[in-house]
Amino acid sequence: MTVIARVLEPVDSAGGVTVIAPRGAGCRGSTAAHWPPSSAVGAGSDVRVVGRWIRGDKRGGRPSGRWHVEEVLEVRYRPRPDQALRNAIVQTIAQLYGQRGPIVDALVLNRKAELDRSLRDRFARAGMVHLLAISGFHVGLVTAWAYAALRLLGLARGRSLAIASLGAVAYAAFLGWPAPATRAALLSMLVSMARLRQRRVDPGSLLAATGLLVLVVDPWAVLDAGAWLSVLAVWGITTFSRRTERLGGRLDGSIRRAFSSSFGATLATAPVTAALFGVVAVVGIGVNLVALPIAGAVVPGVLASLVLAPIAYPLAERLAGGAGLGLNLLEWLAEWGSRIPLGHIVQPAGPAAALPWVLILALGLWITGRRNTLAEVGRRSAWVLVLGTWAMLVSWLPRPFAADGALTLHFLDVGQGDGALIRTPGGRWVVVDGGPKNDRFDAGQRRIIPFLRRQRAESLEMVVVSHAHADHLGGVPAVLSHFPVGVALEPGLPVTDPLYQEFLGTLVRQGVPWRPARAGDRIDIDGVGLTILHPDTSWHGWGEDLNEDSIVLYLEFGEFEAILGGDAGRPVEALLEGRIGQIDLLKVGHHGSASSTGAGWVQELQPKAALVSVGRNTYGHPDPGALARLEGNGVSIWRTDRDGLVTVVTDGRTMEVRGKRRRAVFADLRDSKLPLQCGAGTDCLRPSQPARGVLPQ
Repeated sequence: MTVIARVLEPVDSAGGVTVIAPRGAGCRGSTAAHWPPSSAVGAGSDVRVVGRWIRGDKRGGRPSGRWHVEEVLEVRYRPRPDQALRNAIVQTIAQLYGQRGPIVDALVLNRKAELDRSLRDRFARAGMVHLLAISGFHVGLVTAWAYAALRLLGLARGRSLAIASLGAVAYAAFLGWPAPATRAALLSMLVSMARLRQRRVDPGSLLAATGLLVLVVDPWAVLDAGAWLSVLAVWGITTFSRRTERLGGRLDGSIRRAFSSSFGATLATAPVTAALFGVVAVVGIGVNLVALPIAGAVVPGVLASLVLAPIAYPLAERLAGGAGLGLNLLEWLAEWGSRIPLGHIVQPAGPAAALPWVLILALGLWITGRRNTLAEVGRRSAWVLVLGTWAMLVSWLPRPFAADGALTLHFLDVGQGDGALIRTPGGRWVVVDGGPKNDRFDAGQRRIIPFLRRQRAESLEMVVVSHAHADHLGGVPAVLSHFPVGVALEPGLPVTDPLYQEFLGTLVRQGVPWRPARAGDRIDIDGVGLTILHPDTSWHGWGEDLNEDSIVLYLEFGEFEAILGGDAGRPVEALLEGRIGQIDLLKVGHHGSASSTGAGWVQELQPKAALVSVGRNTYGHPDPGALARLEGNGVSIWRTDRDGLVTVVTDGRTMEVRGKRRRAVFADLRDSKLPLQCGAGTDCLRPSQPARGVLPQ
């Protein structure tokens, strides 16, 4: 599709993510766009491009998605004054801050597309991610510094506050009215009006009024997580600060206010972050006591360097150097905070995840009740501590998913991707693929890590990456960062994709041994045999298609046999045909696409159950023809998009498959199989055959 659009965010020659406002084609408003490598394009450029619209979720009736631009046909640079200013600021940031430019872009302009994902993850785990987005803190900080500067120039208090508040509104408008910045700017305006008219306003009423005004500016803000978090954070700060201030105590007043503000903001926003993102960074309560003062000095230093750059560049460079030191301290603090044990609590996202935090918030309000004395607060805190300790002890009683001596395979619902976990009879864990990762969702953080935590996993024996596509590799770096790992296996084909480079970097940073998987390699863990059937570098198709270079894993335990084949399709199926024989469980290749699960493959394997790991997609997965071939051979089909988490439990003689709403038991695995007949000159790939390479355990 050819469309005409206006570019709202500058993008350099390397391409990346930008924001465009399409004209015509039934489009209104602005949307994110993936821009191809081409010549640099500034904000305010009118462009004619060839691309396609990738539809997203329609939450609350609001259309969403992004443009994938494939070719840029024409560019005309016609910026408005604010867009020309934005381009100039971006260029100045690149000149002054170099490699730290993306974090400064986020601090000043709310541009987060170029931020390193691992850096963003560290800030999130340390409870500092709000520093990487324009929030009420940033706008309030700019307003406070502007007020202080105006007072130094001799302006009256009321006039200084009014001018600073108008500056905050102008800053929010320049940024495009993001909900948190709009809320803070409107709050400063209302406060300045109340001060000028000598009115005393209730904080709760003031916050409610600004929330309503934000909805007037942008009604869709009601669906914006940033808007909710901004309002809840301010409510938590004001509520708990007033309550702890009234209690008094021996602790210094400024320290007490800082701690209660951080505690209140974290506790008030925890239900929302747990429900939407599946993580609550409790470590942020303490970390932000150090981070916020540093950011309070860095942000004005950055702004001053940008203002002085056109008129006094040497002085701007010196200011940028000092601000860069502060940024380095923030990065170090995020790295340190993200490594604190139990500093961030990960759980599956969803409404159920919010319930424990709603209870904790209610307990916090009960403990610090309006009429409570300091002694009463201590008494209630002791009761909560005792009951919480007992609840924790009960929750941590052993709850194995499968009986002792059984092998369990968990196929997680990670969306459009693969994510499987194997628990051996001895309680050791193997991860096979980590699911997808994008700007809004990391299956490692949101699905795999919470599940492993619930199962009391403390380490991983092995992590297998079938191949380097994002829907299989995406969540693996997060998993590697959370658990000690014995060894990582992957095809070992060099890939230039940034996600693969991040994976390799995580291996080095965490000290995880790495091995390229090759056909014939065999690993034995607690009586479970895992044999690599593919890839083979001598195969004629090696290096031509990442899907066809996927690891094909053959798993056996007693009489139970299974195949997990990544995204390998018909070429690999033809290569292995006649060398495997009947099995019990098949993880269907390539999410059930038309290019996999051929008739000969299904007829040879004759699986009792087949698992399709699939989510909402535009590729037509699973293909009706592939499903028909399985059904035609009497195979029981299980899908993660319909059955949710699919668990397979086997004692080596029987197999039980459980989904969200159904279960099936397959007995007498031995009696139901035909002996494998290998033709002349054909190698049988059974585990009894000596492996060419045995990986160390």
